Amino acid sequence: MEVPQQQSTVQLQDCIELFTNMETLEEENPWYCPVCKKHQLATKKLDLWSLPEVLIIHLKRFSYTKFTREKLDTIVDFPLRPSEPVQNGCDRSQGRYDLIAVSNHYGGLRDGHYTSYAQNKDSAQWFYFDDSKVTVASEDQIMTSAAYVLFYQRQDKIRKPTLPAPSSGSAPSSLSDDDITEAAADCDQAPDSQVDSY
Repeated sequence: MEVPQQQSTVQLQDCIELFTNMETLEEENPWYCPVCKKHQLATKKLDLWSLPEVLIIHLKRFSYTKFTREKLDTIVDFPLRPSEPVQNGCDRSQGRYDLIAVSNHYGGLRDGHYTSYAQNKDSAQWFYFDDSKVTVASEDQIMTSAAYVLFYQRQDKIRKPTLPAPSSGSAPSSLSDDDITEAAADCDQAPDSQVDSY
């Protein structure tokens, strides 16, 4: 999704509308017609035709022109639980999505560092991942100018918890290597569900 450059903060819905607006392909960027084998003036429009189980939104954080290249640090205000359902372009069926993870990019065009926030599906607790360090996070930490890829899960496809809910005690501030090894061992069993192809 393209991120508008002129503002310090923009709504995710504005990025989606910018992505799906009709675009005129003019003389400097014509469409090649495979039938007449000529470049033609045309219009194009992008729409969502089916709603996936996991909606992945890549925010375009880099701007390239003939003369400049820059990183866009615009804050994209994205909802954790959108109040409006997402509609597809074909039959207008609707789906509601919840944010489950955010990938962040820090740095410039040629180098950088990636971190992520992800929500545990069993406890609904958010965690921050930075290389081998994992710490507990809160919802108000997630939205930053570094947000690069957003992962939303369709509410009607959210899997049921597989682990018992955590005890009422406070969550640890970080996970040990033993905790991660134990969790990885639990994941070695194949799930019973089938993978949908799109």
